Parts: sequence; structure tokens; C-alpha cells
Amino acid sequence: TLGLAFEMNLSEINHVLLESYMGYGLYCKNIEDALWIALINGLFSIEEMDEVKARVEEILTGEDPVDETRSLPTMDLWEILAQADSLEDFYGIIRSYRSEFRNGAKQFGIALGEVIEEEYGYYEKASWFLRDIGCLHCEAQFSKIRAGKAVVTRDWLIRFLIALHPSIDSIRKLLAKAQMEPLGITPVEMIIEMISTEEADVLSNSQEMWILIESVAENLVSKGYEIEDDLCRKYDSVYDMSPDQKLVFSICLGEGLIDRQKNKDFGYTKSGYCRHHAVDAILFDEVNRCRKSTSFKEAALRIRELEKADYAFYKLKSLEVKKDTEPDPLDLEKFEDYCLNLRPSRFSADFAGNDLYFFSALIYSIWTGKCFVKADAADGNAFAQLDREMEKAGCLSEDLSFLLENVLAPEKKAEKVTIRKILDVFYKMAAAFKEEGKKE
Repeated sequence: TLGLAFEMNLSEINHVLLESYMGYGLYCKNIEDALWIALINGLFSIEEMDEVKARVEEILTGEDPVDETRSLPTMDLWEILAQADSLEDFYGIIRSYRSEFRNGAKQFGIALGEVIEEEYGYYEKASWFLRDIGCLHCEAQFSKIRAGKAVVTRDWLIRFLIALHPSIDSIRKLLAKAQMEPLGITPVEMIIEMISTEEADVLSNSQEMWILIESVAENLVSKGYEIEDDLCRKYDSVYDMSPDQKLVFSICLGEGLIDRQKNKDFGYTKSGYCRHHAVDAILFDEVNRCRKSTSFKEAALRIRELEKADYAFYKLKSLEVKKDTEPDPLDLEKFEDYCLNLRPSRFSADFAGNDLYFFSALIYSIWTGKCFVKADAADGNAFAQLDREMEKAGCLSEDLSFLLENVLAPEKKAEKVTIRKILDVFYKMAAAFKEEGKKE
């Protein structure tokens, strides 16, 4: 990026900057580096990177012709890539030599498997951590990486490593295998490296890792340091949704819970309340799936005319709890902050209270992109941050913040709160959007 800013050519960036600073330059058989080669050579703009990357992944997913057994030395492929003079030429090279690019990605997939086996004993264990990554369609992306058909981005890899919670040595190994710079090129990465090095033995799961990353980053921001946001929020992909989409999704979530309560479904299994077992599934799987849904986008655009019945266009499957199942004990421990009681009795009189607490904590994460932490609720910091985020989104927030504080900081409880009361605030927000639309 620095080389592009100074209008340096491919040779200057590769040798003068990268090899001098990192000890190695771009590796043309790594598809991520191949994209940078095309970008540096002016075949597309940096704003088009995501679009071009998606097209390249489509090409890599295709099947090779039966009679195609191409194999090229690295330097020959480098020359071919460097001489491409249009984006279509670049796509043609990827198509013709896709087995070469796949092999480069497969080598990283093999290294990823080795690290997982070293840390956990077997490769399939990684599937338990996919919900923590926070990127779009992470499970499909993970499968593609194993098959050598996907671009491994630095952001995806670091988020995956936080979720996997390996040793600092394993993080360094995988970054090196992916031909990426070591940790520490941004302030947030320095925070991650520090926590991974100093706290790895005392953190029991990635939720604790995220809470530390978020709290340290927030503390530095409060002291005047500039910290970028992309890696210091666990739920960054949720945070990036438009206010209209967040509003519709929040309404879907609350109305869905009320519907299930009518059917006496309070999220209990034989192990007790476990709605919080699906927290990441709701925020990642549901949000990432529905934000691409045509009906969801249309509903978000119609937010200025939203009526209470309109939520029914989309049902949240992750709210469903299969009866007679045994939730994973790690998840039950991991998400206890989302529930009033970790394993409440079936005879508890406060079944609805657990759904209310779950809903309130989830709403906090949807609008701030961060983990809800009980300690922050106790001193009011969480709600001050929620106010700032709601104001930034152009939404009314005082009523919402007051209601959530009554639920999430029970020692400050001043009035009876229900899911319906919180939903009424969201419907007021929809009305405010409607009035704003009339003014425009």
C-alpha cells in the first residue's frame, strides 16, 4: 500500500520495499499475492479488490479440463503475471494455471491442519471455532481453504487464530506459511500479540481473548491513541450492517422470542436454559445469511413504513432449541454472561427472564459489535458506549439504553422491563426514520 501511494512499480515494491523489509517478496503462486501483482500493475483499482477477489475464487472453484496438466516454474509464472495488460488477461491466466494457484493455497491448508493437530489433536476440532471468526460464510471459506480454492486474507486468518486460541508460536508459523508479515504491523495486532504471549496460559477460550482485546483497545482510545476498528471488535461483520438492517434484525429477534414463548418454548433442554448456546450462530450465521437475502434487504429499505407484523418475513432458525439435546459444555461456560443463570432449574419461575436477559445482551452486541461484559454493565461504561454507537447510527437511544441497563445491571433495576417494551422502542425508531424520510 505504501508503494502504491508513492507510485512505485512492481519491481520497486517487490525488491526495494518487501525484500529489504521482510526478507522475501511477493510469491506469485499465492493467489493473494497474485492479486497484489495485478493491482500494482494497474489492472484494477484498490476499490475493486473485493469484487476481483470474488471472481478469482469462482474461477478457482471450477473444475480443471481433463487433458490439462500444466506445471510452471515459479519465475515463469511470475513473468506471465507481470505481462498481463488487462483484467481479462489476468482472469485468463488464473483459469489456465489454476492448479498452480491451488497448490500454493493447499500448502497453507496443510500447515493449518498441522497447527490444529498440534494444538487440539485432530483437524475436525476446528469446526467448533468457525462461529467465532466473524467473517462472511466462514465455514464455506474454511472448506475452500482446505481444498486450495480460496484467498486467505490476513484479516480472516487473524480472526481464525483468535478463535482457535493457539500458542503464539503457532500464530507465527501460520502467518509465515501464508507468506504474511509477522504480527505487530498495526496497533491492534500488537495488542493481540501481547495478549497471546502473556495471557495464553490463563485464557480458557476465545471469548476471553476478545474481551481482553476490546477492553485494551478501548482503554488506549480513551487515552488519545488512534486504534483502527476492524480487528478490535469480535462482531465486526454485524457492526458493519446498516442501521436499517440492524433495526429489522433486532425486531425479528424480539418478535421471534415472543412467538416461541407463546408456545412455551423458553430455550430449555434437559441441561437447562441454553438459548445462549447459539449466540454466535445467531450473530454470524443468521446475520450474514439474511443481510444478503433479497427479502431482508427490501424489508430494511422499507423501514420507514415498518409495521409490527412485518417482522414475519424472516424467521430466525438459530432461536430454535432442539429438545432432549445436550449442549456442548464449553459453550455453556463460554456464554454464561448472556444468561441470568447458567443452568437454572426447570422449576424456576423466571423462564421469561432468561429470554429477556439473552435478548438484551444480544441487542448490545448487534449495535456495538462487541461482547457484552457484566463488569462493564455494573459501572455504566457499556451503556455509555451503546449511546455513542446509537447516536452515530442516527437512532434514538436514551429509552433503549435505560431499558437495557434495567435488565443487564439488575442492581440498578428501577422498573419492570419486557421484550415487548424494548421492541416498542425499536418501533419508535422506525417511526423516526419514517418522519426523517418525509423531511427529505
